[in-house]
Amino acid sequence: MVEAAIRLLTAVPGVELMDLGLPAIGLMSNALRTLPDYKRQLQLRELEAARDAGVDALVAVYHADHRELCAHERDWPFAVINILEVVGASMGIAHPDHHKRLKILQDVDLIIAECGDLLAYHGIGDEDARRSIKAMLEDQPLPLQGHS
Repeated sequence: MVEAAIRLLTAVPGVELMDLGLPAIGLMSNALRTLPDYKRQLQLRELEAARDAGVDALVAVYHADHRELCAHERDWPFAVINILEVVGASMGIAHPDHHKRLKILQDVDLIIAECGDLLAYHGIGDEDARRSIKAMLEDQPLPLQGHS
């Protein structure tokens, strides 16, 4: 998968890949749930390496990794994006990352208020919405730094 991602990204005009010097363990980080301390350590090293390299964006190949890292965008000096955002933008296709926007809020009540119409449209009650949103916010192996 890493080779395919490299081929896709290097085909996009204006994209420059940077080797952050980190181990490529070759699997989605959600496969590391049984090693939570190691997973947090890897994510912190990745964020620090991206900051130290001065990247504009940290691109996640796997959706699970993007879901876990995206809220860190509020605390670090670069965007956290999914590889499909880069590929889509290269074709003139853009779609806002609502998941990231909501996760950055870090507030169940505020997210429910933001999504009230959508929740009502799908018949999702308050209790189910709160449980689901809480799970989304807890999908954060490496705690946020606390900046807002």
